[in-house]
Amino acid sequence: MKKTIFTLAMLCCTIVGNAQVTDEQSAILQVGDNAQIFYGTNALVEALEAAPDRGATITLSSGTFAGGTITKCVNIYGAGWVEQKVARNNDNPSDNSILPTILSSKLTISIPEELTAPHNIHIEGLRTAYSIGSHLCDKPIDGLEIMKCYIVDYNTGFQFTAENKNVVFTQCYLDAVYGLGDALIQNCDIINGCNITCLNVNESHVVINHCIVGGHYGYGSSCKALFTNSMIWGNYGIGPSSTARNCMFNIGSISNVGSEDNIFSVDYNQIFEDATNISYTDARTFKIKDELVDTYMGGDGTQIGINGGNYPWNKAPHTPLVTDLKLAIDGTNLKVTYNAETR
Repeated sequence: MKKTIFTLAMLCCTIVGNAQVTDEQSAILQVGDNAQIFYGTNALVEALEAAPDRGATITLSSGTFAGGTITKCVNIYGAGWVEQKVARNNDNPSDNSILPTILSSKLTISIPEELTAPHNIHIEGLRTAYSIGSHLCDKPIDGLEIMKCYIVDYNTGFQFTAENKNVVFTQCYLDAVYGLGDALIQNCDIINGCNITCLNVNESHVVINHCIVGGHYGYGSSCKALFTNSMIWGNYGIGPSSTARNCMFNIGSISNVGSEDNIFSVDYNQIFEDATNISYTDARTFKIKDELVDTYMGGDGTQIGINGGNYPWNKAPHTPLVTDLKLAIDGTNLKVTYNAETR
């Protein structure tokens, strides 16, 4: 393991360092005024081991990392799940793109019982590799936000196997989420709605707001959910325990909508600006045609789908892009210069 200890002079850089592109994967562990940097495919694993129980932020570069186990209340930020083109302010840019941060193996969230709630874990800007096993939360958790992540595993998806509350997924691309309790899924593209399940149907409280929900939702589903302001295009509508408000349904699936009000039957091949289907690609915007926005308005006064609400569809992490990072030794001090640019 290679490890460098940074002094206070490095703090300002580590706060915004997640998108810096390097030849080797890196993970910056920041706790207050102190920071460490770990290199290589196991950098995330080592940073998680070195983190205290609370108060740490781990920032990952582009590249591929082993997943590891989260046993601390930490924040993890990656460089994003898609390659992002960036206009940089230099005369001779050698590379105007940010590559994604990819997990090549299972990431487990396993908070020990003695670390009492609230847990308030935040995970942002990661992409899971294809068919690498489940991403598990195997102990009770109170406070988990997963934002701007690509979590697709055609075997097992993301699984909660114990009581969970205050769970939020925002601006994610999801295959399946099993075992929900108290949860909000907002502005996400969910490709297999039938794989949204709850640990206890009668006691669950799940809201799916401003999402795209596909697959065979309702067929064998076990979740009591409120669908609001969403596009639902599965073959069987929604499950018998669920309710829809201000939602679109595929024109062939309108018979099982569990509706309360304001339900639209649409042809999803006709409503988008950027494609004649509802399939995901990294370039998709899912913007409704301008002339249809007022027709398909949600209950909150914004358009139905993932471009409405408080978190319109945007895959770029919140952290800035750091460029032209330079380190120099001045006596006993480490001097850092860099440019920080918005994405």
